[in-house]
Amino acid sequence: MMGRSLFDKVWDAHVIEELPGGNALVFIDLVVAHEITTPPGAIAIEKEFDDILYDPKRIVAMIDHVAPAKDSATALQAHTVRTWAKRQGIRFHDIGDNGICHVIVPERGYVTPGMTVCCGDSHTCTLGAFGAFALGIGTTAQAGAMLAGCLILQRPKVMKVEVTGELQEGATAKDLALTVIATIGFRGGTGYVLEYTGSAIRALTMEQRMTLCNMAIEAGATTGIIAPDATTEAYLAATPEAPNHWVAQRADDDAEYAATVTIDASAIRPVVSWGTNPGECSPIDGAIPFDAPAESLEYMALAPGQAMRSIAIDQAFIGSCTNSRIGDLRAAAAVLRGQRVSVPTIITPGSQAVRRQAEGEGLHDIFQDAGALWTHSSCGPCLGMSMGVLAPGTRCVSSSNRNFPGRMGDGGRVHLAAPAVVAASAILGRIASPSEIEQREAVIA
Repeated sequence: MMGRSLFDKVWDAHVIEELPGGNALVFIDLVVAHEITTPPGAIAIEKEFDDILYDPKRIVAMIDHVAPAKDSATALQAHTVRTWAKRQGIRFHDIGDNGICHVIVPERGYVTPGMTVCCGDSHTCTLGAFGAFALGIGTTAQAGAMLAGCLILQRPKVMKVEVTGELQEGATAKDLALTVIATIGFRGGTGYVLEYTGSAIRALTMEQRMTLCNMAIEAGATTGIIAPDATTEAYLAATPEAPNHWVAQRADDDAEYAATVTIDASAIRPVVSWGTNPGECSPIDGAIPFDAPAESLEYMALAPGQAMRSIAIDQAFIGSCTNSRIGDLRAAAAVLRGQRVSVPTIITPGSQAVRRQAEGEGLHDIFQDAGALWTHSSCGPCLGMSMGVLAPGTRCVSSSNRNFPGRMGDGGRVHLAAPAVVAASAILGRIASPSEIEQREAVIA
């Protein structure tokens, strides 16, 4: 019998019935519901199916993207989810106890290895860091999962992404994620699950693994997945609400993959995106390629051969489901301590729990002493919904995950980078590395 990948094992354990055309009816262990994509399905189920859900205990809901509401439309979305969750007895994280769903779910112990998880949000792939099959779905599919406890899915292929060696000082999981996308190509993962393996992956913390899996969708992949190990076990053991009845699985030694990519982690340097997709990026001490697509350069108002460090910015943002956990905030604080930002800088924790931890460590004082805005938890700035929308033609360096035209506001230009790079750039008003801040301080001293 042919060896199976980790994904194969999770998938096979959840198939209820094989269907024609390579489809399968797949059981879903957990549905994550937030206020943007859930209301239509909840309303339809109430009207057409007597308000009956498959199992309310397999759903967790929260106010996520705009918290608190910024207008009547978002207030109605929040009210709809709030009243629905209370009526159904669904676990619910309201304003004050909420956050970004992909941060809330792991920190509260809702995801464990071997689970299937779906949510009406493309970055649900973040949760693959726990060895779960976690995927973003549409509003109608989410309604079906809540109603029937399963989804009809086409079985994806599996791409093994082996990352050897180890990340060097200054390189982060965000740099690794951008490097993977640049290596396989924007949309190069379409139709695949990216199964991350190798010594460099095993060395990552759970927060770093979540950052890496978060951006699998940016390569067009269905999701990313990492085998659980002692690091996973320690994280879950420190999460009081997490159940302890899960079983660790990993790929068989003779597992076969539809595709394999090998990346040397020791060669990865801090990178920043320059174009209009995450794969269009260069090392921070490098330049924009001479063969860069003309349409990307036109939108970003940049030139071939231009040094990355010459690009001036108008705003900086640290947050999003990619980089808003406590480790990300500590990295930013290490750069911002004793400094002053030169452009508007917004720092948004991934959840209220992360915010409380950061404040307990005094990070909020470091941020605010540096002149940055310390906010409540929300997705807001990342997708251009609230708390940091860009004006046309303005440029932001961001720790988020997407940089397509208009992502943070109509006509806005976004450069993706790790939190420490965003912090250094905020200080110097241009794309910059933390080492430049250290060198400047050494000269002053």
